[in-house]
Amino acid sequence: MGWKAYRSGTIPIGAVIVRESGEIVTKGRNRIFDKDVNNPLVGSNMAHAEMMAMLGLKEDEHPRIREYRLYTTMEPCPMCFGTAVMMSIRNIYYGARDGFAGASSLNDKLDYIKNKEINITKGVKEIEVFQLLIQSAYEYSRGHPRIEEILDTWREVDKLSIDLGKQLHKEGYFEQGVKENKDIGEIYDGVISVYFEI
Repeated sequence: MGWKAYRSGTIPIGAVIVRESGEIVTKGRNRIFDKDVNNPLVGSNMAHAEMMAMLGLKEDEHPRIREYRLYTTMEPCPMCFGTAVMMSIRNIYYGARDGFAGASSLNDKLDYIKNKEINITKGVKEIEVFQLLIQSAYEYSRGHPRIEEILDTWREVDKLSIDLGKQLHKEGYFEQGVKENKDIGEIYDGVISVYFEI
């Protein structure tokens, strides 16, 4: 879903919600810069991957939602974390720490949230590396006005990922992958092998 977001010209973050059995209930990708007007969130700053995945989930239709797991490529921001709390999602897994807007630390800040006993798990290093690489390459391509401020917070997580993301952006690695219609597996394997060779 993150690669699909990148291919669509928006922030490369994806999310899925799965039942306790592992069956996918719903999925979402960042759609902030999409133009589809048939969805009320699309094109707005609310169109984060997690929000798109949670949109339309009704607790009465999902009586075991507390056992579901939300997987997202990037640590949820305050909006997405708060929405997950209010949606009764009690298990959150994320790929990369987000030093800029990540909000998993809110889990122990309020008694209201503490009482929900939300389990938050960060994924393996390889997933974090890939997310930071593609995310930083994307940010360089869109020329965000506060890019270095954002990237400095991610450099604290993994400087090499950000530096390599910048290099891959300059080389047009991801853009070439889009043009050649490459599968996410091929993109992922190529990037990870370069990272671990350095």
